[in-house]
Amino acid sequence: MSSLKPNRIVAIDVLRGSALLGILIMNIQAFALPISAYFNPLVYGGFEGCDQIAWYVTRLFFDVKFLSIFSMLFGASLVLAGVGGQGKKRLAWLIVFGLLHGYLIFVGDILFTYAVVGFLIFPARLWSSHRQLRAGLGLLMFAPLTLLLLGLTYEGLPDSWRLELARTVTDIDLARELAVFRSDYITQLPLRAELSFSNQVIGTALEAGWQAAGCMLLGMAAVQSRFFENPKQYARMATGFFLVGLLITAGGIWVNITARFAPRAWLIGQALHMVGAAGVAFGWVILLIWLSQTSILRTPFWYIGKLGQVAFSAYIMQSIVGLFVFGGHGLGQYGYWGRSKLLVAPFVLWFIQIFLAHAWTSRFRVGPLEALWRRLYGAGNSCSYRT
Repeated sequence: MSSLKPNRIVAIDVLRGSALLGILIMNIQAFALPISAYFNPLVYGGFEGCDQIAWYVTRLFFDVKFLSIFSMLFGASLVLAGVGGQGKKRLAWLIVFGLLHGYLIFVGDILFTYAVVGFLIFPARLWSSHRQLRAGLGLLMFAPLTLLLLGLTYEGLPDSWRLELARTVTDIDLARELAVFRSDYITQLPLRAELSFSNQVIGTALEAGWQAAGCMLLGMAAVQSRFFENPKQYARMATGFFLVGLLITAGGIWVNITARFAPRAWLIGQALHMVGAAGVAFGWVILLIWLSQTSILRTPFWYIGKLGQVAFSAYIMQSIVGLFVFGGHGLGQYGYWGRSKLLVAPFVLWFIQIFLAHAWTSRFRVGPLEALWRRLYGAGNSCSYRT
């Protein structure tokens, strides 16, 4: 095995690669099913037998958890790579990538949110790790509290707000999305733009932005405190957070299931889910680093770390594959796969991406999109061969 660059933190590459694989477990549902089916399994996609088990597995162990890890690592990158004007230029170009990704490829884009939030918290990279930790934990609570407040005051919300929520968790837009995304690419663009705007603007302001900001600040604190280099001391704490997080997440599931995902109950259940996700994500971080250091799994995780080195390119690749497989202009599978099939399918792309990442990083230092990004913000002008 060739070694990583000396200035790379190996655990961060492993976590980034692992987070990318975990995110695909959830994103494939957004590639393949209407938006409301992503948030409410009773709407579409199957909720019996294996499909029901698949939903419980993804909801408990993957939904928001690996995205939280990815967000934390983005915050870490602001400390490791974002300095002065170059760091801000880096984020400005990420906004461009996010807009192109969201409006042309995938309505669930997260790059735009990362870039906007990154601009807002950029000065925090100079704070002490204790201040970053406190602020991060505080911001993580903002979205759940907002969702809880909306749930408790649901009947008094403006009609436009309740309509937007109904579009998210009921079947009122189901037929429209099925028809549009099973059609040709040009026909899809107006609806993709509408959904991307909702995700990137409303979603960022209400939920995703606060969650991302909190996780990014925790990532900054983790780098400054050298957490990634010595996480074992937190193993017992992480186990407790993981179990408590699962219980809170299960509580949110119970609220949603018993109310059959009625909008008001969904808001309350989602608030619990967001709180639980933070604990489960922390547990995943420690577990993944520990597994990567065990003798029997060191080699597989070394390959996953290679994927982490080209995560930007791999993330966009996942979206392009999803666009082709499920869109009407491609293989036309939109809305035809059940949840159990969608849980198994990512494993195929996992192996392909890990293989391609190893082949690429054995010759080049950064991925193709990473190289383009670096050229645009002034950090380099090529992939650069390994010597």
